Order: sequence, then C-alpha cells, then structure tokens
Amino acid sequence: MFSSFPFRTAKKILFGTGTIDQVGTELKAYGASNAAIITDTTIAAAGWAAAVQSALDAAGMKSKVWDGSQAEPSVEVGEEAIDFVRSGGFDSIVGLGGGSAIDIAKGAAVALTNEGHIMQWIKEGFSKPLAPMALCPTTAGTGSEVSDTAVFATPELKVGLVSSMLYPDVAIVDPALTVSMPGPVTANTGIDALCHAIEGYQSIQANPLTDALAIESMRLVNAYLRRAYCKGSDMEAREGMALASLLAGIVMGNADTTIGHACGYAYVYPATNLHYPHGHAIAITFPYVMEYNALAQFEKHAAIAEVLGEEVEGLSVRDAAYLAPVAFTKLMQDLRLPLSLEEVGVTEDMIPMIARNVLKSPNHCRRNPREVTEEGMIELFSHAFEGTLAWEM
Repeated sequence: MFSSFPFRTAKKILFGTGTIDQVGTELKAYGASNAAIITDTTIAAAGWAAAVQSALDAAGMKSKVWDGSQAEPSVEVGEEAIDFVRSGGFDSIVGLGGGSAIDIAKGAAVALTNEGHIMQWIKEGFSKPLAPMALCPTTAGTGSEVSDTAVFATPELKVGLVSSMLYPDVAIVDPALTVSMPGPVTANTGIDALCHAIEGYQSIQANPLTDALAIESMRLVNAYLRRAYCKGSDMEAREGMALASLLAGIVMGNADTTIGHACGYAYVYPATNLHYPHGHAIAITFPYVMEYNALAQFEKHAAIAEVLGEEVEGLSVRDAAYLAPVAFTKLMQDLRLPLSLEEVGVTEDMIPMIARNVLKSPNHCRRNPREVTEEGMIELFSHAFEGTLAWEM
C-alpha cells in the first residue's frame, strides 16, 4: 500500500537546446505584452539578455532589462527589483540567470499583483496569483526554475518566501545557456544539483515519484558533471547536467531539503563573515551529513552509493550505505573542491556556534530522517572541520 502524497511543479517545462527562442510566444499565450527581464551583469554581458529581448520582440512584446541581481541576494536587492518592476508598467517577468536572479524574479512577479514587500510576504503570505512568469536558468544546479521557494539573506540569516504560487507558468531549460560557465562555476552549481537530489531522496517528505527522479538525477550527475567541468563545450555533458538539475529541482520542490542545506547555511555569511558560493558551501559539509543520515536509511544510502559508482555487490547493506559519502567525496576531489572546513577559514572554536545554527533551520531539521541534536551537530562539524569520515577511521 502506498500513502497519498501531493506532487507539484511548473505549469509547463520546455527542455532542450534552442528553447529560449520560445520565451516570447510562451508569455504571450498568457496575455503578456511588456516583460521585465531580471538578470545580472554577467549574463547581460554574455548576450543572453539581448537574446531574450529579441525573442520577446519577435513575439510582439516590449521588454526592459534589470541586471542588478547579486549572488546570495539580500532582501534589499530584492526590493530594488520590486521598485523597478512596479514603476515600469510591466505585466510579466522573465527570470534569467542562476538561482539568485530566478529567486529575485519570483519576488518581482509577486510584486506586480500583490501589495507589500518581501519580509511581509514571508511572515504573512500573499493571496493573489503572480503575473505571468517565465524562468530561464543559465546554470545547471539550483533548480529554482521548478521550485516553490525564493531565498533571500538578512543580516541574521537566510529566509525563504514559500508558496505553491511561485511555480512559474513556464520553465525554459536551454542547455546552451550554460555553456559559458567556467569550470569552478560548473562544479559549484553541479554539486548543488546533486545535493538537492540526495537531500530530497533522504527527506521524510519523499515519495515514489521524487525518489525515481532523484535517482535519475544522481545518475546523470555521476555521468556528466566531471565531463562538463573538464570541457565546457561538451554539449552532451551540458544537456545531461541541465536535465539533472531540472529533475533535482522538481524533487526539491516536492520533497524539499534536509540538514544538508541547514549545515551549509550554518557557517557562511550571514552566520559568519565567510563567503562561499552556495553549492560550494553545502558540499563541504555534505559527506558528513550523508554519514550522519546513513544510520537512519541504510537501504537508501546503499542505493546512492551504487548510483554514484561504488562497487556494492557482496557488501552488507550497512557497509554499502557508508560508501555513499565516500563516493561524494571522490567527486569533490575530482572537482577540486575543499574537503574540510579548516581549509575554508572555519576555526575549531566556531564549531559549537555553527552546530547551534543548524537548529535555527527547524524545517530542514524536521524533514531530516535522523533526529537533529546539538550534540550530533557538534560531532558532525568536528568531522567536517578535520575532513575525516568517521566510517574511515
């Protein structure tokens, strides 16, 4: 017997090289005529904002570009975008970029139909459906184009605007937009996609649909991330990673994430003065999160180990499960990502504070398959600081 479960995603998904050319016809089908393109200066300089404007123009739509998006966007940056769209006579939104630009675009789409501001919506919610919105990722990692969340930073912590109305009218996933990503960005975003898939697979909110998508996303990452990192022009690898990210985003939008993200948030800005790319920050602690959770999910972690390329035949399910963080660590080594918190500036005296910060993300803790305690997090971060898995000792 299967328990009942919900499943949601974008109203429509367009996947494939060249699909960005359809952004105008897709928005126009919703009655849109004047779009604000929310992006950043790097994407604008690469010519993708102009390409989107050309596609909108070909569909008979007007548009203007706001390129003020920043990594790990603050609430204040989100409000700047809101001021832009509210004063420009726009009736629709195109989010173009990585997860930061897409999250800002979601807030902008809320603002076109609802009064108020970001922190008010986070605390009280909003009631009116969003303006027509197309979300177009230029990285293969965040999956934000098919999630129900927009994340912003405050001076104290990161906060999430969450609503089923944040799913876009159309998610356009064109792998060609990811080709210009340099190797380090490919690594950071790709490892983020893998974390989304694994955390969604671990989550107590997982269901048979999310589990199937998560396993396929992991398989694609294992097959294609190293290739995309080594040669950005490898279109098969770029397509594989774009699909992996999309699938992981759908998983995240339904099963959500566990303490992997909470641990990543716990030791970077604004929790400390340390600044690292989102995927990079989560990945450093993730092998230790996997080891912590494996005890609660031997079968699932054994499956992760196998899909990530470990030889598990003949092993007990316990021994196979503890190979999952080993497989993840091997991928990090290949991508030249740091393997310990000490390497990135965390000091040992920070560990108790960082451990307590995890508990400030109660929803991540609630979804985690193993109970999250301060004592357990101190042990986890002690291993992460040293870069040593307990199972290897």
